Amino acid sequence: MRDRMSSYIYGNITVLAAAIAVDPEAIEHGAAVWAVLATAVLTYLAHVLAHLVAHGLGDDGTESDTDRRESAVVIARNANPIATSGLIPAVLYAASWAGLLPAGWAQTAALVILVVRIALVGVFVQRFSGQRPTFVGLWGGIVLAVVALVIGAVKVVLTH
Repeated sequence: MRDRMSSYIYGNITVLAAAIAVDPEAIEHGAAVWAVLATAVLTYLAHVLAHLVAHGLGDDGTESDTDRRESAVVIARNANPIATSGLIPAVLYAASWAGLLPAGWAQTAALVILVVRIALVGVFVQRFSGQRPTFVGLWGGIVLAVVALVIGAVKVVLTH
């Protein structure tokens, strides 16, 4: 569960940065759809590769091929939240590309949804830990969302 939650947060932050970086013209011409999908998929692949390499550290040869395959499947499955984090923004951007939504609305909705997903992490952590969700958990998630938004904005400013 910890690896999946880590992937969920990481995926949403990286897609948030990509969603911040696109401009309305890119949304209207469809490039934004590919930008957020590429960000999600390529981040997923990089994450899985990094974990597979790291998983081999200290391998003393006692792990069977079956165990290694099962480990690879678990690593890939636990990284799924990274890949799926780009789906909602991509659908919103595709709707705008198709002329169903104004580009500004699609981008605002994508950003709000990503920030809300991150803000709910505190509640999710409490729930998955067998605790009753509290205001403190919600507040922690909101602080996390603000930090994630700052990270995304700084990334865009420094890299674009």
